[in-house]
Amino acid sequence: MGCCDVILKAILIITNVVVMVAGGILLVAGGIFYTKQFDFFPKLTDYSTNVNSVLIPMMVIGAILFLVGTIGCCGAVTGKSGLLNVYFIIVLVVVILELVVIILGVVKKKEFVDTTEEFAQELFEEYKTVYVGETGTMADDRTLAVNTAQQLFECCGLTDGPSYWQTAGNTKVPPGCCSDWDGKDMDDALVDCTAENLGDVYDIGCTEQVKGLADEFGTVIIIVIVVVIVFEMICLAAACYSKKNDMVA
Repeated sequence: MGCCDVILKAILIITNVVVMVAGGILLVAGGIFYTKQFDFFPKLTDYSTNVNSVLIPMMVIGAILFLVGTIGCCGAVTGKSGLLNVYFIIVLVVVILELVVIILGVVKKKEFVDTTEEFAQELFEEYKTVYVGETGTMADDRTLAVNTAQQLFECCGLTDGPSYWQTAGNTKVPPGCCSDWDGKDMDDALVDCTAENLGDVYDIGCTEQVKGLADEFGTVIIIVIVVVIVFEMICLAAACYSKKNDMVA
């Protein structure tokens, strides 16, 4: 076995061990949350609400990663062309899907941004009309969505920070604008963060915050994606080379 063979086999083994471990972590973490078994992780209890919608996909992704990692690792260790063929096809499909997503992201970027901004404006304006203007009603899931978005991005209001909500004599803000909001207490749609011991009020609008985050991390995300795809291509080449050697042997 030459130096090139050793390096390529090492790349395949190390990569797929990492993938297996990542898949195993997702499976175990998803299982803990799903079954609510916190005997060994009592601190996770505080974060166990409102996550059921992501648990099944999380476990499915974990299972897929674990399976792919196992196939790739076994194929690299044994050099069997059958396992390497399966691994090659799976990774190739993933690479193609990533490229399709990137192309669609570039081509449809403006359309996606416009649609997202229109939906956010509709959601925030509805909240403002119902709770500040005291007109009409709003579904609980939409009310929670507005507050969760503000908490997640550490922002307040669609634009201009707290002043977005403070109109028509109103001086309060949604609880999601408060830095210490627990994400669960929705007894009041508008609160005084300081008076109710909910921390400080975020002082930047969500539109400005999201655009700032996009500008800050956009380039980093693109670089990471490119590096991942390049590394996947190396794994494809390694699998193909190992399969070729097995066929020759």
